[in-house]
Amino acid sequence: MMDQLMTRVQNIFAPYKNSSSAQELEEELLQNLTDKFRDFKQKGYSEEEAYQLTVDSIGDVDELIDSIRLDDNDHSGMKFADLSMKILRGSDFRSVSVHNGKFNHSDLRDSDFSHSDLSNSTFHSSNLQNCIFEDVNLTGVSFGSAHLKNVVFKNNNYYQTHFKSCDLSNFKFDGETLKETIFSYTSLKKTSFRNATILHVQFRFSDVTNADFTGAKMDKLTYNVLKGGKAILNDVHFV
Repeated sequence: MMDQLMTRVQNIFAPYKNSSSAQELEEELLQNLTDKFRDFKQKGYSEEEAYQLTVDSIGDVDELIDSIRLDDNDHSGMKFADLSMKILRGSDFRSVSVHNGKFNHSDLRDSDFSHSDLSNSTFHSSNLQNCIFEDVNLTGVSFGSAHLKNVVFKNNNYYQTHFKSCDLSNFKFDGETLKETIFSYTSLKKTSFRNATILHVQFRFSDVTNADFTGAKMDKLTYNVLKGGKAILNDVHFV
């Protein structure tokens, strides 16, 4: 149980591991939770009960994260992060700024990246099942052979975002704006782009069979590429 507790604390502070204040807070929080866990055990609770009570006592970590940001005014701890080959399930990455970050070969299942800036970061061969990307800056982000089952993509900046060798079948990009986005060797079967804006997007060797672009705005070149791929192109508007 102590290992699980340590992993949970490490996941909270993972995006800020280069920050001196974050390291101090992490050590302080871990010591505090360790003491609480032992106290619950001494009171007769089982290991499982003591662990759950200890975790519940963490509460909202927003104040901790805010204190890191206040102590590190230059945000040096958030500009770059190499979180490759890590187990980071259920991590809270909301509102972080990680430029050129590396999340390759990591287990990130059930994590939340909402309202974050992930410019030019890479997610190669990462497990992103059930992750949330909402209101995220995905400029230049590369998803290569990433496991994307049940991932939510909503209201993001997809400028030059690259999806390579991914399965995006049945995903929804309705109403999204995609500019210079690249889909290469990616399955887009029955993916929905209804009412989306598609500007200079590339579909390199990607399967767009029955992908739904109803009501979408796009250039004529993209339209002809999608038409040849048997996509659904009802009520398309040219821009």
